[in-house]
Amino acid sequence: MTAMNLLTCTALISGLVFPLLAQGQTTNLAADIKVCRQISQDQARLTCFDALSQQKLSVSKLASTSVTAGQVALTAEQIDAFAKEQVKKTTEELANEINSISLTISKLTKTPRGKWNIFFENGQKWQQKDTIKFKLKVGQQVILTKGALSAVFLQKENTNTRIKVKRLK
Repeated sequence: MTAMNLLTCTALISGLVFPLLAQGQTTNLAADIKVCRQISQDQARLTCFDALSQQKLSVSKLASTSVTAGQVALTAEQIDAFAKEQVKKTTEELANEINSISLTISKLTKTPRGKWNIFFENGQKWQQKDTIKFKLKVGQQVILTKGALSAVFLQKENTNTRIKVKRLK
């Protein structure tokens, strides 16, 4: 192989393969190997395989650190989001947070224990958690408000009485 051919192949590999490997955009090992196998110059092909093995090795090290007891690999986004609700929120995040919504009831049923199953027009289904007697009607507008410790409360418009609910669907 001449020096010019080697230089050309190295430029081709560094221009096409290395950026993909560095950005982690290659995900299919078989396809990556096929790309390296198609290189005809020995030195360039070896360089491609070396770069591929280094990239796969660094990805496997990352994946092994993010494997849970159930042996499920987690994404970087999932790892970042772990227990993030415990971190104090910025004023911008607090301003963007939704604390209450208004919905219209489309269907009502009661459980055998007398608790409401509430279906809303947007497809959500909620169930009453406490035993407070509360009158509701189909077509009625209600307000769902977040409370402390992940609690959600339902109340009729223009009233102070509320019941504790949980989302089923």
